[in-house]
Amino acid sequence: MRVESASPALKPGWWRNIKPIRTLSPPVEVNARHIPAELEIRQRPPEIQADWVQVWEERGVRRHYTLIKELTDKAQRELAEEIVVKARQGDESADLRNREPNIFGRHAFENYMRRSKVEVVLDAVPRFGVKFDVRVYPPEIEVRTPGANRFIIDKVPRR
Repeated sequence: MRVESASPALKPGWWRNIKPIRTLSPPVEVNARHIPAELEIRQRPPEIQADWVQVWEERGVRRHYTLIKELTDKAQRELAEEIVVKARQGDESADLRNREPNIFGRHAFENYMRRSKVEVVLDAVPRFGVKFDVRVYPPEIEVRTPGANRFIIDKVPRR
């Protein structure tokens, strides 16, 4: 069975008749220089906060207003005790029936012993440690490339 066609492309040897194609293009200037991307790195310093309240309270260090209140109360208490002692000593020395030979020496000795009391407190390592609050922030990195940025997020929601 033989198929014949009037088309010259189906004749044997048709490829020998192909003429070369010439393409004419205008001259083009290419600017192939490299434009680097801009890299910006912002880094926040870490924040460290120490809470010493438990350590101070265990050591006996008070806050300002508490310390002032305690010192005021202590001074008033000591003043009241001194007034009571002075009044008692005055009554003893004025009592004519008291014939103690060295009453003023005894009063001086009592005053010396009362005023020279020393309170000794031994402190060791505190039971509670300092509470640290450390916050470390990751760096903020921004890369800006020249030309159109393909990764711009659309502000219009897609449907």
